[in-house]
Amino acid sequence: MKIVKTGWWLALILLIGGCSSMQIAKSGQNPPRLAPRSAIAVAPFHNYTATPMAGYSAASIAKVILEKHGYPAAELAMQPKDDDITDARQLSTQAKIAKAKAAGYRYLLDGKVTEWRYKTGIDAEPVAGLVVDLIDTETGKHLYSGSGSKEALSGSALTLTAQQLLDRLLP
Repeated sequence: MKIVKTGWWLALILLIGGCSSMQIAKSGQNPPRLAPRSAIAVAPFHNYTATPMAGYSAASIAKVILEKHGYPAAELAMQPKDDDITDARQLSTQAKIAKAKAAGYRYLLDGKVTEWRYKTGIDAEPVAGLVVDLIDTETGKHLYSGSGSKEALSGSALTLTAQQLLDRLLP
């Protein structure tokens, strides 16, 4: 009887675990060598989705994750103007680097949101897709890059899915 119960639980765990997936790709040194006590400016990510403000949401989560990983981080003040909630007029990466350097930051975390939604259907699983780049503002060199996507079980929050993805994606 115990064998049957154990087998049932094992099958359930494997089934549930198989419904969630994450793919990660990284390049550069992980963790990158940074100058001591240099803060990382986190710029709003480019939003390539139909979800308004996804780039700002992802950047806010990334700032917290960087701090959790031991890096001093601050959000670069680049709030949208007026009713610009689609990120359509967002600054280029070069403009973000210049703004971070002018504000006294040695490093910039920039990124792209490639997917930020709940899948349609009865289960509505959250899906997040992100690309991150850590850039030295003095040289413009990319020190670290990563991309990833994560799909979670229905009932999970999209922000939790993005948080778990960034936790694995960021140095």
